Amino acid sequence: MSLSDIARAVAINCSLQVPSAVVSSDDPDTIKIQQFAKEAADEIARRVDWGELRMRTGVTGTGANDDLLINSDFSRLTRGLAVTYNGAPVRGGVSPDEWASLSPVEGAPRYFRLIGERISFYPFLPSGEQAVIVWQTRNWCDNGTANWQADTDSPLFPENLVTKGALWRMKRHLGLDYQDYVAEFEAALADYASFDDGMRLP
Repeated sequence: MSLSDIARAVAINCSLQVPSAVVSSDDPDTIKIQQFAKEAADEIARRVDWGELRMRTGVTGTGANDDLLINSDFSRLTRGLAVTYNGAPVRGGVSPDEWASLSPVEGAPRYFRLIGERISFYPFLPSGEQAVIVWQTRNWCDNGTANWQADTDSPLFPENLVTKGALWRMKRHLGLDYQDYVAEFEAALADYASFDDGMRLP
């Protein structure tokens, strides 16, 4: 199901004119449907660790106490064994004060900390050595971004979730009853999450 299909379903369910085009449209309702579909997709990507959005990256040490870029589309670490060095787990959860008390030293990392899209290690990685990071990308669209660029674009997770998420948003915007649609969205999201890797809280 593409953005065009999602927009069509939302329009029909809201008794709106079905758009002939979405991304290029200047119709106010179509523009809102597209925006609500993006908001729904952003939420769906944030709340579930979808297998399709899972990435695996090796970050290479410089031989200095550097913050190393994971990736520009990094969203979060996966649950469980997300950071390893030579197959051994590297622990997170170190407080800023604890981290500040550690004297930089080179060696096999035992701890890490995240700063946005970057990660640092204690001890820091030797030059040329790699730690492996398993993480979730924020880029939920098959065009490689987190936004619609064409009517044929599709999300990398179940499309009907985006339809349900956009639908309740449009119903709310129009001043219509939307609570039942929120409940349907939440139930569907929980079902699909149970098939994949589980759901995070809103």
